Amino acid sequence: MKEKYIFDNEKLTYVLEKHTFAYYCKRCRNYVLTALTIGTTAWLLTYFNVIPSVQTIKLQKQGEKYIADIRHLDERFADIEDFLSEVQSHDDSCYRVISQMQPLSADKRMASFGGTNKYEYLEGYFNSDLFINYNRKVDILTKKLNMQSQSYAAVLHNVRHTCDSLLCVPAILPLQPQTYHLSSDFGYRIHPIKRTKILHDGVDLAAREGSPVYASGNGVVISTAKTNSGYGYQVVVDHGYGYKTRYAHLSKIAVHKGDTISRGTVIGKVGNTGLSTGPHLHYEVITASGKVNPEKYMIRDMNNAEYKEMISNFNSAD
Repeated sequence: MKEKYIFDNEKLTYVLEKHTFAYYCKRCRNYVLTALTIGTTAWLLTYFNVIPSVQTIKLQKQGEKYIADIRHLDERFADIEDFLSEVQSHDDSCYRVISQMQPLSADKRMASFGGTNKYEYLEGYFNSDLFINYNRKVDILTKKLNMQSQSYAAVLHNVRHTCDSLLCVPAILPLQPQTYHLSSDFGYRIHPIKRTKILHDGVDLAAREGSPVYASGNGVVISTAKTNSGYGYQVVVDHGYGYKTRYAHLSKIAVHKGDTISRGTVIGKVGNTGLSTGPHLHYEVITASGKVNPEKYMIRDMNNAEYKEMISNFNSAD
């Protein structure tokens, strides 16, 4: 403490001021009273929310962060819902149309949602409405995603089924295009050996003996035998979906009964067995309603090179 001089009236001179204990007590009392006054004022201002406390400021900052997080969560929900709506639109207007399936209705996509109050257990808490709202949003999105997943599974199954059925239809020529000529049509004719008019229930494709005979569609071999009905050595393939094909008068059979074969598989060789006047392939297409003209199922708009490439592609896919 700095030294302080005061004027002594008796001595008529300046002397060093000397402080008594009472003086110091008085000074301390003034400081204490000042501190108490300031502290009390600050406490009262804080108590009555005139100025925020440190805890209040901290809570306010936490609240602002929670509000920002909630807004961000709302934005994410909105983005997900927009994306899902776009996916559903593509599903209905593209994928299901291509696979020849009806679009799913809004009621179907939201089926079995609602009913009893499943969020009753969340009621009665602080911010219950907020918790219930977000639980409902999550459940709705989960329901929509599950339904979309089921829709994609159904589309995929239908596409696979369609592709399988298309590959099973007897659609290609059983012989290479430029290696045969049509020697007998489907329909009534005079049998070249029996000399009577009977229904010729297939087509005869004259070709060099030993020429490869190809399966015209995917299927299962159900017969590989020499028959007594005039077909000679024959192979019968069940393609499923109501289709069967017969390949008769073969010189050699290259498959066995029970074999699962693909379109383009060599099943035998052109021959002259059975009731035959020369090397040729007797080819039949049999549907659920009976035997039909195979020419309706024989794609002819490709040359020999294109046919070989197609057969090669079918065989490499196996």
